[in-house]
Amino acid sequence: MRANLSVRRLIVTEKFNASVRIATILSGGKSKRAYVEGTPVFEFTQGDDRVQVVGLRGHIINLDYPDALNDWARVDLKELVWAEPQKVVTAGKIGAALKSLAAQADEVIIATDFDREGELIGVEALALIREARPEIRVRRARFSALTKWDIEGAFANLVDVDYPLAWSAESRQSVDLAWGAVLTRFISIASKQLGRDFLSVGRVQSPTLALIVDREREIENFVPQDFWTVHAKFRKDVAGASVEFETSHEHGPFWARGEAETAMAQAESAPQGRVREYLQNEREERPPPPFNTTMFAAEANRIGFGAAQAMRIAEDLYQSGFISYPRTDNTVYPSTINLRSVLEKLHESPFAAEARELAGQERIVPSRGRTEATDHPPIYPVQGVGRDKVKREDHWRIYELVVRRFLATVAPNAVAEVAEAKIDLGGQVFLAEGYRIKELGWRK
Repeated sequence: MRANLSVRRLIVTEKFNASVRIATILSGGKSKRAYVEGTPVFEFTQGDDRVQVVGLRGHIINLDYPDALNDWARVDLKELVWAEPQKVVTAGKIGAALKSLAAQADEVIIATDFDREGELIGVEALALIREARPEIRVRRARFSALTKWDIEGAFANLVDVDYPLAWSAESRQSVDLAWGAVLTRFISIASKQLGRDFLSVGRVQSPTLALIVDREREIENFVPQDFWTVHAKFRKDVAGASVEFETSHEHGPFWARGEAETAMAQAESAPQGRVREYLQNEREERPPPPFNTTMFAAEANRIGFGAAQAMRIAEDLYQSGFISYPRTDNTVYPSTINLRSVLEKLHESPFAAEARELAGQERIVPSRGRTEATDHPPIYPVQGVGRDKVKREDHWRIYELVVRRFLATVAPNAVAEVAEAKIDLGGQVFLAEGYRIKELGWRK
């Protein structure tokens, strides 16, 4: 029995970078690195308590079938459907380190990502820990950003592990395994494509492949058809200056060349056009909604990043404490986020001028999307940084994308002046459209 009441605390994070960040924040930069079973561990003290922080490598336990079920020729597929998968440790050194650390710990805090997959990763680690210390006390730290404020707040308000959430993720793993294994074997055996030429089937990959095949068939079966369009260019004096503008025939595309030629001939016979109808009004244009993962990946793609590349960079920025957790469905900022405080943090960045201008609004009313979730907020910057801290060009471009989207979501509406005109030219009607920004708002 120990003579004092000090606590030996073990903190488990999802990745190595997260362990570095959390150890640095909680220790005030005084943690020291050691190695247990070849795995990096960060150690420091908090008062009389000893704290050790270890990072995982994502999932360190994998579901698989027993070796006896690996014979494709002899195993009945029905048996495979109902077989109980085995849990296999895929990162032996980390697993050994967890057991060694747990043997000397009184309490473990699971600090993996706060989502379904993160909960399962934490519970997987906990299973190994409890092999060495069944009675260990367990708590959970939940956070959506690796900033000092978020981490200190999470560890000051620890909660219980959400086992049902973890079990739901494990259920998905079991379904994926059964679906993939059974259908892969069935399709491969039925088509007599075995060995290296087997046909892989998966819960996600197969429907995705079907979408691609359907689209390819549409392209192959498409029969191009000629069409013609008719345009007219007008000139008008505006404030003593000659202004030209182009219009399109109200019919749109003509599928018969004769009809297009008739319309063009009638239009060419007229010396000038006559405005038959003119409409003008102002239109408020709302800012785009905050980024969820899907929107972020789509916008990143528009500036040249593939989805996987964009998410990898976003994960790096999150683990560095620059942006919030990038895997989220949420498009509504929760009331717990102080938007003015976020703008103030951006004062220490190249976006300081824009941040100060937006912070000067009497009232900040952010845009919002259709999906409001309670696990993670939308993706937003949690720290203002410059190129001195984000040195890689691809990382900076993604950071800038996140910052500019956030700035847009807390900016006022833009105001545009739109106009539509119908112009008669030799009995043929042409359409003209005008657009002018009056107030830039979020488009600034």
